[in-house]
Amino acid sequence: MAAPASLPYPSGKLLGRIGPMGDEDPLGVYEDSGRSHRQMLDDFLPSDWDWEGKRVLDFGCGVGRVLRHFLPTTEVAEFYGCDLDAASVEWLQRSFSPPFHIFESSEEAALPQEDGFFDLIYAFSVYTHFTDNWAGWLLEHHRVLADGGILFATFLGEGMLEPLTGERWDEDRIGMNPLLHGFPWDRGGPLAFNSPWWLRAHWGRGFEILTLMPRVEPDVESHGVIVARKKPVELTIADLTALEPGEPREITALQHHVDQLVEESRKLRAENEARQGDIEFLNGALGDVEASLSWRVTAPLRYAKGRFGRGAKG
Repeated sequence: MAAPASLPYPSGKLLGRIGPMGDEDPLGVYEDSGRSHRQMLDDFLPSDWDWEGKRVLDFGCGVGRVLRHFLPTTEVAEFYGCDLDAASVEWLQRSFSPPFHIFESSEEAALPQEDGFFDLIYAFSVYTHFTDNWAGWLLEHHRVLADGGILFATFLGEGMLEPLTGERWDEDRIGMNPLLHGFPWDRGGPLAFNSPWWLRAHWGRGFEILTLMPRVEPDVESHGVIVARKKPVELTIADLTALEPGEPREITALQHHVDQLVEESRKLRAENEARQGDIEFLNGALGDVEASLSWRVTAPLRYAKGRFGRGAKG
């Protein structure tokens, strides 16, 4: 499944879109994670899945780390990729198209394709960041999928709550709990945590849930995976977001979400105060440096003034 070397690799800031890497080689992470994600798709898709003649969308394709590993498969299937990062899209359009079809998406839940256009949509680390717009995008993906089409998505659940927030996992207290709404992308962006029971209740209204794993790797910090087949039903955003009748965890999760937001506000306020303190300290230090520099620069002038002033008097 290795991608042919004919496809170029991104560099510089574009590589930063694949997430924190620490001391790891960025290109190595790009290549290895893209290959493992491609393998994950093959492992989780239904046993009767066949790529022949299919139309596939990589939703949130970034700089093509997963798409590139489908290059050989473009001989039998059509592959599309979209992302809201204009720089990534422009690079992919120059570097991957053809054979891949690349287009820019937006924050608004809208795709240019007609109803029932795709057979498969996969979204790695995208629904993990949807906060107030998850239902609109789920509805849009439902629209552009053919009847019986497959939606594959990763989500944040029991494998990532504690690493990202420090909070111990309790499924009864998590439904659809978004945090850090509007947080800048260069600091990780917003986060959305989901419980399996909530996904079955809400996504199950428009999709048959085929696979639902709370985490890909047991006992390891990892995302969850959901694989769902489109049902031929008509839905609205209100249908998707309505509380599940007879499910007490809906209220418990909402109450806990309030607590999470209060704690989040406290932490952000403390962080902001610390930053303000740092800014004031740095401004003071800069003032001292400027004053010192000014004193040193003007020292010859003061010396000359003193010397010639004394000479004039003598």
